[in-house]
Amino acid sequence: MQLSDLLKGSPISAHTRLGLDIGNFSVKIAQIKKKNFGKEKMLSFAVVPVKDAGTPENVIRAIKEACKEVAADSKKVNISVCGPNIIMHYIILPLMQEKDLAQSLDFELERYVPFKRENSIIDYHILANLANNQMLVLLVGAERHFIQERIKLVRDAGLEPQLINLDAFALMDAFLGALPAPNSPVALLDIGYHLSKLVVMEDDVPYFSRDIETGERDVFQTIADKMSIDLGRAQDFAYSPPEDKIKEIAEAIKPAFNNLLNELSLSFEYCERNLEKKVSRLYLSGGGSKIKVLVDFLAGIQDLKIDIWDPILGMKLSPSISAEDAKQYAHILPVAIGLAFS
Repeated sequence: MQLSDLLKGSPISAHTRLGLDIGNFSVKIAQIKKKNFGKEKMLSFAVVPVKDAGTPENVIRAIKEACKEVAADSKKVNISVCGPNIIMHYIILPLMQEKDLAQSLDFELERYVPFKRENSIIDYHILANLANNQMLVLLVGAERHFIQERIKLVRDAGLEPQLINLDAFALMDAFLGALPAPNSPVALLDIGYHLSKLVVMEDDVPYFSRDIETGERDVFQTIADKMSIDLGRAQDFAYSPPEDKIKEIAEAIKPAFNNLLNELSLSFEYCERNLEKKVSRLYLSGGGSKIKVLVDFLAGIQDLKIDIWDPILGMKLSPSISAEDAKQYAHILPVAIGLAFS
């Protein structure tokens, strides 16, 4: 079974769409209502903490509360997945017909997907034609039980999943909903609590994406260890460092950010070497984008311009959403908003 065939429910209304992002510590839900032939987009959203380390019961409770807060018009929802249960491979192959591609990938599937075939859901997409009669193909593999558990969780909360996307591509959909499609390669980096999601895109094509196993928690833990403080205070220092401690904090978090910097550099080098795509601009989102000294560290990548982008750009806020709420939560909403656009 392919990911694209997994869910065959009725399409979500073209006028109202619902995106649900289930994180480690919070549930984010975005509802987008389109008016005036889609020219005007009205956004409502909710961010609800998940208590007690995300037990299924507490996740379900948080989803129900989030739906109530946005006054969801529909039970139909788009969801996404990421993490070690999902495998993505970008493969450069000679140009061929799709029927020949299916046979070629089937023959080499075990080389790319570590899960047993009978326990996996596999999908592939031809992304772009490259130089020298080659093409770029995305192969996605997911553990079947992981997808089924996610679907059950959402259904137990009273919703009906209509589409399963990957976090990285929902991030790209949110970017394209807020800003013009880039005509040169740009990178999107969403820094979450445990993982950071990277996408390199041009126009509306994701030429490369990956999960980087560095997130906010690594930064908080490093500060806590180096400065002998608890995680809560370390988090406060990361977001709002006292003036007299900025240098100390910047020095403390070098190990965590150096790992992120190295992984980004390797990813960009791969894109330039194999895809002839040189990334010159990086857009940041996620909770980690609020860490004060982050931009200074990322400036270590030569010729890279860095911006923090707002996924709410171009949308009208529902009367239930205050400008203060939008400012507070915008940076953690891209995946949910992207799913509502999907």
